[in-house]
Amino acid sequence: MHALAFWKRTPRQNEPDHDGTRSDIAGRQTRRRTLLAVSLSGTVVAAAAITLGLPATGLAVYIAATLPFALFP
Repeated sequence: MHALAFWKRTPRQNEPDHDGTRSDIAGRQTRRRTLLAVSLSGTVVAAAAITLGLPATGLAVYIAATLPFALFP
């Protein structure tokens, strides 16, 4: 019974913080811009590789450039 009373009074650590700080918001924006830059540059490189006659290389670059959007939403 003592353990139950203890856990009722402890602060909850798993609740999300709805008040985002300025550094959190800036970090998210920087990450989003970085992912966009990687994706766009990968698309350009892939298009150039496909144009030069290297379709397998172009597709590999394009898939590698879009993976961060799939793996890190």
